[in-house]
Amino acid sequence: MPADAAAAAAGSSSAASSSPSGRDLDSLEKARSTRSLRIAIVTENFLPKVDGVTRTLAMLLEHLQAEGHEALVLGPSTPLTSYAGAEVVSTKGIPLLGVYRGLGLNFLRPRFIRKLREFDPDLVMFVDPIWLCAQTIPVIQYYFPDTPLLSSYHTNLAMYATLFGFPWLTPVMWSLQRALHGRCDLTFCPSPSTARMLGEQGFDNVRLWPRGVDTDLFRPEARDFALRQSWGVEPLDLDPDRPSPRLIATEPRSSLSADDLPALALPPPYTPQPVPPPFCAGSSPSKLAILYVGRVSWEKNLRLLIDAARGLEKPDFATGRPACQLVFVGDGPARVEVESLCASYGLNALFLGFKKGEELAAAYASADVFAFPSFTETFGQVVSEAQASGLPVVGLRAEGVSDLVEHGRTGLLLDLNDLRSAAVPGAPPPYSPSARASSIPSDPHALLSSTSPSYPRAVSLYRALLVSITTDHEHRRTMGSMAHLVASKRSWWRAMEDLCDGFRELAALKANRIEQKVDLERTSTIELDVVCDKGEEGRLEKVDSSTTFSAASRRRRRLDGRQTTRRSHLVSSSVFGPLSAWVTPSQVARTSGSSLAVKATSHLSVVLVLEAVALFALLAAAVAWSSHFELLSSLSPF
Repeated sequence: MPADAAAAAAGSSSAASSSPSGRDLDSLEKARSTRSLRIAIVTENFLPKVDGVTRTLAMLLEHLQAEGHEALVLGPSTPLTSYAGAEVVSTKGIPLLGVYRGLGLNFLRPRFIRKLREFDPDLVMFVDPIWLCAQTIPVIQYYFPDTPLLSSYHTNLAMYATLFGFPWLTPVMWSLQRALHGRCDLTFCPSPSTARMLGEQGFDNVRLWPRGVDTDLFRPEARDFALRQSWGVEPLDLDPDRPSPRLIATEPRSSLSADDLPALALPPPYTPQPVPPPFCAGSSPSKLAILYVGRVSWEKNLRLLIDAARGLEKPDFATGRPACQLVFVGDGPARVEVESLCASYGLNALFLGFKKGEELAAAYASADVFAFPSFTETFGQVVSEAQASGLPVVGLRAEGVSDLVEHGRTGLLLDLNDLRSAAVPGAPPPYSPSARASSIPSDPHALLSSTSPSYPRAVSLYRALLVSITTDHEHRRTMGSMAHLVASKRSWWRAMEDLCDGFRELAALKANRIEQKVDLERTSTIELDVVCDKGEEGRLEKVDSSTTFSAASRRRRRLDGRQTTRRSHLVSSSVFGPLSAWVTPSQVARTSGSSLAVKATSHLSVVLVLEAVALFALLAAAVAWSSHFELLSSLSPF
């Protein structure tokens, strides 16, 4: 590895943790001593569209460049021709206008194969394989039989099929995803709960690829009181002694335990800003900001958050709960409907649109609570960023989020199993830091759908969690400090190196495959259905490639006192010598083990591609016909 790449890796590791573990140091030393890799990446989604998948993929490309590896990206239509030193080759597709804006059905193009031949990758990675990857996997297996394949699981598409009104597609989607990931040597997913879910669905060779967080960007010190004033949650007469979620530590973070948190004392430093136009009288009481960051789309379960926030826009003087301001950061296909629903409830919610960089960091740190009601996550990157910013999280005990949030310590989680109870809605469960996580239901949509009998109870319980966290100020700040402490240990470098370990493993696998093929050619091993037979004069007959053998010729025969059966291996040089005169080199090459395997699977690959094309053609037709009716009928607030 180049010296500057090693220095970048060391700098990234030290930035994530002031005292790297022995495992990190071992991994760094291993990376320094390992040759650079050539990785081809086939993705269904790419920049400039921004979501959790594309952000993670961008971080991976930046990490590969910093570590001295080479990458090639094959994906959907994009104005980019390169990113982080990796060439980007795009293709055209059919946009899914009736289903989801920004996504489409993309098609394989011959240029992909030409680029792969020129690039000669050590392995090929498929990011969230479903449509484009279904076309690409069998083609790569045909043209590059020795190249290992790796897949990464990011999106719970089977659950999305149910959310968009096509529950009959859920088992079909699971079968398709299981088949595609099963054709790869390794499958990486972002969280232990998602790995358990994939195991229950029959996925094999599943590994963990966790996520990191940029603690230099997302930090409690980014709190902006002028921004809070513009939200209407901060009085104009600021209290300089007001405590903040900032964690003041006198020891290295890695050496602190959960019970050794220092007391919160000083507020974060800030520069006085010009006073904005007053939102009301200067003596207006303070409010608390409840923040949501992410895609504004109905599959994020935003209806639960909006229904639960009703009534919280006004203070409760009996319990001491201040008024709450709902703030949305992000954009998406349902933004107009979400704004209309909030307006109909009189929530006066703020919609700030898409933010990034320091603006996004300031939005996180300037809030008081992070509300994330999604149950379709495989990780929840925004949850990790909010925790790094010092925010406690109010979410659901579901895949992804349950691995990041510990109930009562770093946030509050609604246990979906409580929704099965017929008891009347009551107070939220008591704080129990030592309580173990209960099982996650396999049918969260059936419990949380607005038409489900359990939905009113879900709204009541989620509102109770919001009321609890906005009333108990001391506990809210303690959970925010703990969330920051936990998130600060999530290193992007360490997360990417977990994936790179899989890259190195598969690169070694390719080297072994090539070595075995070379050894096979050196020993001149031939594998044929029928190798030879005795003629009338007791000599070996010449084998003609155009000869069609009868059933009798496939029976066991005796040759020089030894029995030879179908698919005999002739390794002896004394036997192979005469055969070499009858079988041409091209015939020998075509009968090698790997070539036979490719021929044996080529027809199956074509069938699988045709099945996938037929399936998605049917899906596109069904969605184009009924998506508007299904969505409007299921999402109507009236």
